[in-house]
Amino acid sequence: MSTRRNARPAVKVGTHIRFRGVKWQVVALSGQDLHLLGPDGGGEVVLAGHLFADPGFTVIGADAPQAAPQWGLFETAPAPAWEKALAWRRHVREVECGLPGGPGSEGVVRPQYDPERHTLAEREQARAKELTALGFGRVSRTTVQRMRLAYRKQGL
Repeated sequence: MSTRRNARPAVKVGTHIRFRGVKWQVVALSGQDLHLLGPDGGGEVVLAGHLFADPGFTVIGADAPQAAPQWGLFETAPAPAWEKALAWRRHVREVECGLPGGPGSEGVVRPQYDPERHTLAEREQARAKELTALGFGRVSRTTVQRMRLAYRKQGL
């Protein structure tokens, strides 16, 4: 068995797997067919797609990839990246709910970011115009949308 960075472990001859609750060894590969040897010495040929689609399929001895905690990644970023991420969080929150502090925070919703009066696209456009006017360079609605979606997907 070998592993590739950011990928599932590769199945090759000699790899031990668990399939249908039984431990098997891969003894040959032929096109899409995997030839398996069972614990009792019996063999079976399985299509790769069928094997990989089985919910109980695992490569024995493969380390499960460990996700880095979000805070760990954030803590390793340089200070200017922190400042940028925290600033974008405020902008994203105001576009989404009308308040820079997020839902339930105190403050007054500014008219151009009021979710009851403007669509999300209109609020994104308003934010893009505001950031451009503040000297952030030319910021488009697409940039605001991309940052908002990235924030929703992975946080800071």
